[in-house]
Amino acid sequence: MANFNLFLPELLKAEGGYQNKISDRKGNTNSLGQMVGTKYGISAPVYEAYIKRPPTVSDMKNMPLSTAVLIAKKYYWDACNADEIENQSVANLIVDHYFNSGKRMFVKQVLKDRFGAKIKVDSKISRDTIALINASNPEFLHFELKKSREKYYRSLGGVNLRGWLNRLSRFVFEKKKPKPNNHPTASAKPSYSYAWDWLVFTNKKAFQK
Repeated sequence: MANFNLFLPELLKAEGGYQNKISDRKGNTNSLGQMVGTKYGISAPVYEAYIKRPPTVSDMKNMPLSTAVLIAKKYYWDACNADEIENQSVANLIVDHYFNSGKRMFVKQVLKDRFGAKIKVDSKISRDTIALINASNPEFLHFELKKSREKYYRSLGGVNLRGWLNRLSRFVFEKKKPKPNNHPTASAKPSYSYAWDWLVFTNKKAFQK
């Protein structure tokens, strides 16, 4: 199963220390309308919910790393039930996007659109969703998740696009010996109406030459 301690170094590589950029006004602004910044990727609104008052610039700058790690575990990793995801690379990609995009659960859209899963698309990830994730081919799911995430970033565009794409490029698939499927009734197979995508995926080395 996936482990938060293996995800954390990847998250910290992607996130910096304190910043207060105009281009991230929503993440930097507390409920009083004050731009106070973010730190370790923890936004002002999220930190405000954690400390139960509007944070100041000083609060954000002095946020301990241990607190940021606790928030990342509780509000993002645990919220995705990521401990129950079998493949670490898939878990990393799902949780990092949930963290980076303001809790957007894009995996459910991918499971529905690309794997034909009959699933309600919302911001929650249930045990049924986990079962579908674990029943999928993890390498192909990772491939489709990255593609969907890139499409989302490009739809936003702007000055942060290059940074978002660089962040995404760090997440590569690592194979892991598959475990027995504990949910035999839950299956998620690629929708072969996307046969070209499957062909490119299964022959990606040839396409990259």
